[in-house]
Amino acid sequence: MKKFLRLLALVPAWCVVARAADSPEMAVVRAQVAAFNHHEADAVAALLAPAVKWFALDRDQLSVEGDGRDAIRTWLAGYFKSFPDVRSEMADVTQAGAFVSYRERTNWTAKDGQPRAQQALAVYEVHDGLIARVWYFPAVREPAAK
Repeated sequence: MKKFLRLLALVPAWCVVARAADSPEMAVVRAQVAAFNHHEADAVAALLAPAVKWFALDRDQLSVEGDGRDAIRTWLAGYFKSFPDVRSEMADVTQAGAFVSYRERTNWTAKDGQPRAQQALAVYEVHDGLIARVWYFPAVREPAAK
């Protein structure tokens, strides 16, 4: 055991990727998902930096989906009206410094009344208790539930 602890002490701090589930950065991201699931656009916005950027990656394209706290708040308010039962779940959560990443599974009812679900990878950058940047990778649709 002592030999293991001596070896562990040699590992640089930057090599440690995952941190405790209750780190301040993870707490902010989890609070954002909870506010999203309660459809509270103002509560989500309160967790965003004023100049937040929300990026979407699709193959070789990077686009800005949301630019600024107020724009994202306005978009979310409309989104929640369009999809009143949308919910998100976090899985496979990990952290490297200011970056929290996870696999997100989202469920909602489509306009045709059919249940829908998709998964995507998300990376959040958190500074001073606020989300500064978000990157979403292409979503993968799941088969409709029967």
